[in-house]
Amino acid sequence: MSRPERIARPPAGAEDSQAALPSLGLMALVVGLSVANPFYAQALLPAVERAFAVTAGTVLLGPMATQLGMALGFLFLLPLGDIRERRRLLVLLALGMALACTAVVLAPSFPVVLGSWFLLGVVALIPSLLPPFLTAFVPPAQHGRMLGIVLSGQFSGILLSRSVSGLAAELWGWRSIYALSAAAMLAVALLFRSRLPPLVPVEARSYGRLLASQLQLWRQHPRLRRSCLTQALLFGSFMALWSAVALHLAAPPWRFGPALIGSFGLVGLVSILAAPGIGRLVDRLGPDRIVAAGAACTALGVLLLGLWPSSLVGLAVGLMAVDLGVQGSFVANQARIYALDPAARSRMSGQLFLTAYLGAALCSAVIAMLWSGWQWPGTCGFALVLAAVALGLERATWWPFRRSG
Repeated sequence: MSRPERIARPPAGAEDSQAALPSLGLMALVVGLSVANPFYAQALLPAVERAFAVTAGTVLLGPMATQLGMALGFLFLLPLGDIRERRRLLVLLALGMALACTAVVLAPSFPVVLGSWFLLGVVALIPSLLPPFLTAFVPPAQHGRMLGIVLSGQFSGILLSRSVSGLAAELWGWRSIYALSAAAMLAVALLFRSRLPPLVPVEARSYGRLLASQLQLWRQHPRLRRSCLTQALLFGSFMALWSAVALHLAAPPWRFGPALIGSFGLVGLVSILAAPGIGRLVDRLGPDRIVAAGAACTALGVLLLGLWPSSLVGLAVGLMAVDLGVQGSFVANQARIYALDPAARSRMSGQLFLTAYLGAALCSAVIAMLWSGWQWPGTCGFALVLAAVALGLERATWWPFRRSG
């Protein structure tokens, strides 16, 4: 006989717990600090290559190791949020990132750095676990607003991580950003332990059955499958463009250096500032419409990038539209899947993030292999196809002749 399962509910006095939660702005900062950790290395690879006298091909194993670690974390650690006390799990993840960053700082050789980056990816789960944790303490009518604010930190961390790590490396050396991050994540662990209320386990089942249930969830919920596939396509488009824009800006007519290219990521501040408004629209209009609107906004942005490739204003406006569309869809997709089954929020969050990052990794790999032949126009065409397919997957929202029911 298996142990009885129980549906998650906030502990008694959840309303008081909601009032006692740290501010959503602070939670967004925590998400930004956490999500930036796996991306710091991207701007540091040349310095790491010189420090350990390894080849360019060898140093590129770093991002691969980090992404592999993240995939394993999404698959095997994140589901624990449905059967373990989540505050404790968040504290352990923050401590794990602090330890992994410390290992990078102290690493005597490149293989040790590689292993530390892998472990950093495995425990980089706070951006995936914190939103469903907070959802348990926020009324359903406010889920979109909460997710919009908290997830603004995710895109802030992704967009600004390269600039921050590059600046820190120039001032204090390439290891310095990991020393700073280790201290920051230790502070995050203390914040979680002292300020977050406990949340009892969502279900009572074995770990093996929990992992097996992920396939059942995928089969059971068409909206989960649609959310994962749509977000994989849109996030893949986003990462493909941001992977290629540095090469585009380094070429004629601009020939921008690393500092100017890194500062171009600041165009993402528009979508970050718009995130709370996007969340309120999710609450008012429903997540389906916002996902479809996000896909359309992404496609429009890619179209602008392709039509005006030699205009800095066109590039800025196009990237803003892409960022806005992808972030809006991410907020709405999370609200959509969290409403499906409160007992499985961590597992479904893991599937959403896993497919999104796999999509990003695959699309970035395609651009890396085909850039020499495609250049910027081909990249924009590829990204436009991805956004168009995502919009097609959401056709049930906007197609006027769809079947009822």
